[in-house]
Amino acid sequence: RGSVSPAHTPRGVSITRTMDKLDQPLDDVIADETAAARGQGVHRGGRPPKGGEAAPGGKAPRDTGNDKARNTGTPYGVTTGNDKARNTGTPSGVTHRQGQTVQDIANAPSGERTLKVSATTIPKKLAGSIIMVCEGGEAPMLLPLGAACVNQAVKGIAIAKRDMLEGRGGGEGAEPTYLSCFPEFRDEKRRSVSLQCDKETNPPWITSDADLTVASSTNPASTAGAIAGKVREGLKVAVRACGAEAVANAVYAMAHARQYLKDDGIDVYFCPEFEKEPVGADGQERTVLLLKVCKAAGSAAVGEAA
Repeated sequence: RGSVSPAHTPRGVSITRTMDKLDQPLDDVIADETAAARGQGVHRGGRPPKGGEAAPGGKAPRDTGNDKARNTGTPYGVTTGNDKARNTGTPSGVTHRQGQTVQDIANAPSGERTLKVSATTIPKKLAGSIIMVCEGGEAPMLLPLGAACVNQAVKGIAIAKRDMLEGRGGGEGAEPTYLSCFPEFRDEKRRSVSLQCDKETNPPWITSDADLTVASSTNPASTAGAIAGKVREGLKVAVRACGAEAVANAVYAMAHARQYLKDDGIDVYFCPEFEKEPVGADGQERTVLLLKVCKAAGSAAVGEAA
């Protein structure tokens, strides 16, 4: 019989309980404490049972992959449909009819005629979808996200514009329709745009007064200032771009320019088309996208054209 020194207290044995049992043999005290610990679900070494709470002085239970799945319901790194909607920011008042066919979108009311564009979207197929929606009424709004998506979207619009003029999209005897595009930012960082297409009855200009070339390193806001300045002078502006980043910068510049010209009572859109231009001195050519900047109907008169 004797007291238990704190320095030699067996692991998992309470000092307080031991002091209350000084009249018991040490072996009995240890046996009682061990039995109590087992009754509380504490394993040797102070570790808790799987999925339980940590014992005093023990380790907390380790999260497993199954625990994460039970807690979140979503695998790590996977974005749900709701998260995507929050991240991409569909414009206010616009509904994307996810999971429906192009024909359903063509029959949809205004504000629901939207087509989402990804980096892997095939421009020719997108052009066919644009034409189908146009035949059903109002032209669609395209929702690309990122430079590669914007590039594919503009290519699709250019192909649809060409095919509609060739009579594939309007039927025999139909009046010529010139597909146009009104870009607008849809996020605060101004790196995401919506492309509202429209059907124009008047053709865009044939010869430009000023040509601007946009590269992947071009600042869209600076190009927008040049576009707005020349539009105020009444000049016909063409914006050339080659490559996904360059095309995206050209579109962002147009969205900026629309904002710059708003206080002047002017709105602008662009009509995209493909154009060949020479590269080097050996007669080689490359295909670029040409954005013809045009004033929208109802805009204030400007420059010499006033």
